[in-house]
Formats: sequence, structure tokens, C-alpha cells
Amino acid sequence: MLVNKRCTYCGKQFQAQTTKTRYCSHACNQKHYKQIAKKERLQETGQVKEVDKIAFVDKIEIVKAREYLSIEDCAILLNVSRSSIKRIIENGELLCFNVLSRVLIARRDIETYCRNELKKPKFKEKKEKPISKKAKHFNKDNYYYMGEILNYYDVSLKSVERHIKTHNIEKVKKGRFSYVLKSDIKKLFGSPLKKQ
Repeated sequence: MLVNKRCTYCGKQFQAQTTKTRYCSHACNQKHYKQIAKKERLQETGQVKEVDKIAFVDKIEIVKAREYLSIEDCAILLNVSRSSIKRIIENGELLCFNVLSRVLIARRDIETYCRNELKKPKFKEKKEKPISKKAKHFNKDNYYYMGEILNYYDVSLKSVERHIKTHNIEKVKKGRFSYVLKSDIKKLFGSPLKKQ
């Protein structure tokens, strides 16, 4: 069984074979081990030096402590891409403000956005198309389904679709089949080549 996880070191998503796996690769595991060892050595010697790369787990802790977040911080916190955060902002669903050239988002606004998303229904209801007059008085004997047209007239589906579209012929959808009036098809292609 594969489990979707996020790498502790680089933050990339990957599929792990066990629930205890923390790293996406052996390389990330080694780099994180070396980083921790380096931090410990620096603490022992009393040197204060910033380590090159911050682990993903540490990034989350840093982000959680902030009241105002950048787009990148929001992406880390919500586990989505930066472009997703930008799209949410552009749609007006998430409030933000600018400090000089930097876009900042208040933590409470993110929490409000998440609460609103939880309240939304998971599946949108499909809007039913208005039923046409032809569909109301549907009699199967007066219609061809698409497979019959291909069979009787020796034409390709692409050709039939193109003709129906250019001549604005109405298709009636019943179940998984699309039906077209026999009279409309006879105007387009004449009498059938094969007997019905």
C-alpha cells in the first residue's frame, strides 16, 4: 500500500511504502542527517552560524509562529502551490495587503477562508438543461442514434458531428446515446445506403 507523504527535508510530495518513511530519497535523508549533525557541532562549539537550508518541518514551525504571512508561507501552511494561493487571492476569496512590493496575508484571514471552504458543499449540483420541444415528444422510431447513422450512411463519426454542428441540428441525449431526427439526417445525407 502506498501512502502520500511530504519529505521532511525538501518538502516534496512522494508516495511512501510505509507510514514511518520521512524522506523522498536517500539523498534527502543524508542531507538532513548532515544538517542536524552540523547544527549540533555548532551548538557544542558555541558558534552561531546559519545553516544553508531549512528543513520543511522547521519551515512549518516558523510559519506557525507568524501573524502575517507571505504567499510562500501560505503555500507551506496550506500544503498547496504558490500559484494556487495567487489564484485564490485573484478570485477575491482571500484578503491580502501590500507592504511596499510584498504581499502579506493575515493568519485570521486564512483561517476564515478555510472555515468557509469547509462549509461549502463538496459536490456542485448540476444545472439541468431546459428540455427542448423535440426531447419532450421523443419517439424512438423517428430518431437515429449515432451508431445507426454511421452504419446506414457509411460515414465517419467526425463527419457526422461536423455536419450536425454546421447545420445546427439538435441532438437529443437519452441515457448514454445521442439521437438525431431521421428527417434531419435524410436532408443531410439523402436516403440510407444500407437497408434498415
